[in-house]
Amino acid sequence: MPDRYTPQVIDHLVRPRNAGEIPDPSGRGESGHEACGDVASFTVGISGNVLEEVRYKVFGCAACVAAGSALSELVAGKHLVEAARVSKIDIQDAIGGPLPLGKEHALTLVLDALHKAFEDHWNRTAGEMLLNGAKMPGKGGRSVVAAMSGGVDSAVTALLLQEAGYDVATVTFRLHDGEKGSRSCCSPDTVLFARDTAHRMGLPHFTLNLKELFNRRVMHDFVGSYQEGRTPNPCVACNAHVKFHASAFLADEIGYHHVATGHYARGEEGPTLGRPVDESKDQTYVLWPVPQELLARTVFPLGEYRKTEVRAIAEERGLAVAYTPESQDICFIPDGNYRRFVRKKVTAEPGDVVDDEGQVLGRHGGVVDFTVGQRRGIGVSAPTPLYVKEVRPSTGQVVVGRKKDLEVREVAVRDLNLFLDPGYAACVQVRYNSRPVACSVEETADGEWIAYLAEPVMGVAPGQSAVFYTEDGNRVVGGGVVARRAA
Repeated sequence: MPDRYTPQVIDHLVRPRNAGEIPDPSGRGESGHEACGDVASFTVGISGNVLEEVRYKVFGCAACVAAGSALSELVAGKHLVEAARVSKIDIQDAIGGPLPLGKEHALTLVLDALHKAFEDHWNRTAGEMLLNGAKMPGKGGRSVVAAMSGGVDSAVTALLLQEAGYDVATVTFRLHDGEKGSRSCCSPDTVLFARDTAHRMGLPHFTLNLKELFNRRVMHDFVGSYQEGRTPNPCVACNAHVKFHASAFLADEIGYHHVATGHYARGEEGPTLGRPVDESKDQTYVLWPVPQELLARTVFPLGEYRKTEVRAIAEERGLAVAYTPESQDICFIPDGNYRRFVRKKVTAEPGDVVDDEGQVLGRHGGVVDFTVGQRRGIGVSAPTPLYVKEVRPSTGQVVVGRKKDLEVREVAVRDLNLFLDPGYAACVQVRYNSRPVACSVEETADGEWIAYLAEPVMGVAPGQSAVFYTEDGNRVVGGGVVARRAA
């Protein structure tokens, strides 16, 4: 690292470019560095996806002032896609090389402020579109917006598409206020890491702030489900209402056709979903609610690879994500304690633990602590293990029974999303890691389906997903939400 500033840095300090603020900008972004107190802000004027005007303000050290000036000069007049491709290395080159030791944060700071201005622009552009799940028709061409979470799967997805000749833009979503340093797919650190990964691959990177949408469509449903005695699957809700719609929104705005994710699945004729090569990573179960018109424009490159191969590709290409750990199950609950999370949001009332005959066996602290099939934490002693058989929020009762009592031969399913004719439904999967069970289906007068199972299945929980597959078990016919345990 040099111990002094380059002539280019001095030049930007003496003759700052684009300093100031746009009075009525298309987007505004600010980023601060906690350690030294530096703050950078950008305002942008955008018309027809072109940065017609860029202004920056920096309160802090000379390195940040020069970096902000250089970045504003690099992106002024560019198309948003090209501006989103500008990296820390590009800024460093523009100021004549590396900054002195301890000043490198200036590059990250100003770049983050600019991207937050882009983020603000997309929020203003989207308005209610994202909240209402609106979609626009795709535009032609071999171009794709790839969702990038900061992990190895999404990075290799973007890489494979790039190597296949696609024009790739990447996007990371801010879904909630994740903790710094957490493994959440949208923590503050992860957004920066995903951006840096994309830029090292030479790809443009955008962020979309979807906190309000995620809170409304995923977190509220998660908490409300436990209040109502249902067992939610937040990944399913996110795929249904957030990630795919947001990717398509950005693709439409910048004129790209396809969207892509790092899910392990295959796109099949229909369009429908097919199981991937790596059956141990199969994610078709959580993708059933994706609207068919969105599925038609979605690419799943990892459907043809095993996880070990994906990590090997990342290592061979020198991607820093090659050995990142697997992401956690629920991204907005870093410690995995969903009961504590739910209890922070609702008031839980005590109630009775009862058997099938209604005999009171004990007391519990709230129905939000229980889900069908649960064994631990029931708080009742018995000669044989007891399991939660039913949760009754209206009476505050938790019904328990023996393991065999959890077996069901019929499952009611609502809110169906179909890819293929229902006549192809030959088996159903009722949990993420369970095997499909042969079934026949019958539609009820109120639009639900009843799945008649060829063999009993245990612990089918209302609120979870039931996904129907073709006879060979490889293609998704459609899916829905378990409504209740049929008698």
